Amino acid sequence: MPYIPSLVASLTEGVAVLDQQAGIQIFNPALVEMLGLPGTEAGPLEEFLGAGELGQLARQALAGELVWDQDIQYRKPAGQTCWLRVNTRRLVDETGRPAGVLLTLKEISELKRAERDLWQVEKMSALGRLAASVAHEVRNPLSAIDIQLQLLQEELGGADSEVAARVNRRLTIARTEMRRLEGIVQNFLRFSRPPALYLQPVQPNDLLRHLFSLVEPEAREHGIALVLDLEEPLPAISADENLLSQALLNILINAFQALGAEPRVILQSRLDRVKGQILLNIADNGRGIPAADLERVLEFYYTTKDEGTGLGLSIAQRIVHQHGGILEVSSQEGTGTGVSIRLWLEEGATPALLAEGGREQG
Repeated sequence: MPYIPSLVASLTEGVAVLDQQAGIQIFNPALVEMLGLPGTEAGPLEEFLGAGELGQLARQALAGELVWDQDIQYRKPAGQTCWLRVNTRRLVDETGRPAGVLLTLKEISELKRAERDLWQVEKMSALGRLAASVAHEVRNPLSAIDIQLQLLQEELGGADSEVAARVNRRLTIARTEMRRLEGIVQNFLRFSRPPALYLQPVQPNDLLRHLFSLVEPEAREHGIALVLDLEEPLPAISADENLLSQALLNILINAFQALGAEPRVILQSRLDRVKGQILLNIADNGRGIPAADLERVLEFYYTTKDEGTGLGLSIAQRIVHQHGGILEVSSQEGTGTGVSIRLWLEEGATPALLAEGGREQG
């Protein structure tokens, strides 16, 4: 009896009933879709749920160890990963003896992404406060040291000896390094304060065209096929053109650095008519990001490159969040990576555009 009829079949949560011999007796279409299974035929636990964490939780439930709202990361047969919330319940027959286990699944990938974004924003804010505090504490003694070095140089100014000249040269070097440190402190302070937004109506396609013309010569020099794929027409968005261009450029630089043979990068714009959002997508056909790294690519200073800073995507995400938007990263190792920026349309966006049949992008 593969599919259970009526109410359970229409549930959006995945449902499966396991017998005591670890066979799948009943399951619904939602479970098949969540697990990315190729067919609709049930079978033994190992074949149906796999040998990973999900199958392990099911086996534990059959042994009497139940779970409630346990979140796991599940890898589908096709390679995509998603987050599932797992619950298990014991089933008994009319005599009260164990008759199997009820397994329910709920996909929470969006919730996990929102939690991760919120955590990232909080971490960015905390790091900014720390940077500001350290910079302020360091700047005062740096200024005092520089003043003392300057006074020493002035006192040596009248001395006419070889020793005085050597000391003066060394003091000049020291003051140069002090000014360099002062510049580093200033950079910390700028980094700690999110830049103010200067919002104005911006046409998304014009933004991507400008970015394309900016990097196309470099792409051509390195043999990268740069493709511009724009949906026309698109309504304007309220944005800081300079900051949003910086975010897109950071993403594009990452894409250029991740390419292999026959490199190809696509700049794409789409209108999500259902959600009322503009999508700005940058996709490459590079080596992709391992699943273990995908969760951390937006963290500050996290990088897998030998010479990377780990700040490009983090800064891009901060700019997008300042605009009230969402930055999403999807990748499959060996296939490529896509980064999407979702920005809300202004109130009063052209109703005709939103009502068009066209392709729905999401």
